[in-house]
Amino acid sequence: MDPINLPKMSVLGVLSFTLLGALLNRRVLFKTRVQKLLVILTGLFILHGLLVLFFSGRTINQGLYGISGRNTGFLTYLCFAVVLYTAAQISSAMFVRAFFRVFMAIGFILMLYGMIQDLGLEPFPYINVYENNVFGTFGNPNFQSAFMGIFGALLFALVLNESESLIKRLILGLLTLACVYGVFITNSWQGFFNFGAGIGIAIILNLYRLNRIKLGSIFLSLGIVSGLIILSGLLNQGPLASTLEKASLTARRLYWEAAVRMLVDNPVFGVGWDGFGDWYRRARTDSAAVNYANLISDSAHSVPLDVASSGGFPLLILYLSFVVLGVFSVIKVVKNKSHLSVNFIALVAAWGSYQAQSLISINQIGLGVLGWSLLGLIIGYSAYEGDLNQTSKKQNSKLRIKNSAKSVSFTSLLGPLIGFIVGCLVSVPPFIAANKFYEGMKTSDARVINSNGYLKPLDLQRMLYAANILEKNRFYKESHAIAQTATENFPDSYDAWRFLSTLTNATKFEKTLAKSELDRLDPSRKP
Repeated sequence: MDPINLPKMSVLGVLSFTLLGALLNRRVLFKTRVQKLLVILTGLFILHGLLVLFFSGRTINQGLYGISGRNTGFLTYLCFAVVLYTAAQISSAMFVRAFFRVFMAIGFILMLYGMIQDLGLEPFPYINVYENNVFGTFGNPNFQSAFMGIFGALLFALVLNESESLIKRLILGLLTLACVYGVFITNSWQGFFNFGAGIGIAIILNLYRLNRIKLGSIFLSLGIVSGLIILSGLLNQGPLASTLEKASLTARRLYWEAAVRMLVDNPVFGVGWDGFGDWYRRARTDSAAVNYANLISDSAHSVPLDVASSGGFPLLILYLSFVVLGVFSVIKVVKNKSHLSVNFIALVAAWGSYQAQSLISINQIGLGVLGWSLLGLIIGYSAYEGDLNQTSKKQNSKLRIKNSAKSVSFTSLLGPLIGFIVGCLVSVPPFIAANKFYEGMKTSDARVINSNGYLKPLDLQRMLYAANILEKNRFYKESHAIAQTATENFPDSYDAWRFLSTLTNATKFEKTLAKSELDRLDPSRKP
């Protein structure tokens, strides 16, 4: 059972559908104050996501929940869109402060957890496949490193608030250094990369806040040039090409090239949600097939390219439109000096840090929720036209709470309740099935293991795992039946066809068919 992403997807689904139920409340929709453009973009993103789900050629089950271990299918991106819109709807100076308190609490806990893992005192029985033990609750040191970088960028920006007491700023500074150490113990360079990006953004915006316009513009220009040089280096070009040369980056470039080819070959609907892995062998370059034949991935290792390969040009354009809207929202606030607070700068620094790591990393659900939430808060903050006077806001807040308490009724709760129920029905079944499968494996009962291979919603990894156990224990008929079901429901899975071809009970026709399918899925395959 995946203890990392699957539970996150299920919880995110339930909470997001509950929020969606609240948003569909007539009063909420008619009182919306965020930009109409965001409403249009969100609707189009969800609409095209549905079209990809039904017309990309990928099975509905795969497209909805994504692949095991990633779970970044349509359901997850639908939830991201809901989180984005909700955050934009409720964003204000007061809410941002509350968000920071929660963020800091979570960040501090994950920082301590990483340090505990570094000491070899992991309290949970994880099966770690990485050389480094520090992966937090993300399951991968790279993601823990990236989160520490984002958290550190936010803390650094808050240190710049000259109106805070020296003691508080000193504590924030020490926590920032602790984040740097948190990145260091992961043995992953990603956190330093996005931490640096966040620091640069914080410094530039703070110069604008202090009316150091010329100096801020100079730093902005230097930042853009530096970013372009680093980007070219990541693409193995420019003066940093040799410095940034690393085995992991070499692999990423191969994945990026394959993602671009998937996009070009499938421009409208892409290869389907989380379909990168099934298409990688078909889309990789001839050089990659020859020199890195055994190097396979189920992700493009770049969020924009994952989106592009999954949903084609329309989905990529919509995703980038969200980012552009975020950038214009920042510009709008910078121009309106009265809204450019240190808290907003911290918000932008954290989001910029997330965006930096998203260019070179996988869309992990925990990081994704954070990134889309930050973007929504930025967009909503820029549209917020309430009085920034603290006393006035507190009075208005109390008044709103009183009025809300009076207006709460069963009708107003009906939307969230329906959303919660739908969220449970849609998002929880994969978690229940995975948990049942895990418990069944512990019984060592062949009948239980066989039935667990067919648990709904079907999961390829569970099916192959169960079939492999049955095959090794000479339950050839049962293993063969599961493998047949796997190839029927996951016809583009290289692993499913390869497994079927090795079974004792596989017929000559099935082995010939499997060979044909393997050749289709990997044109460079050697007999």
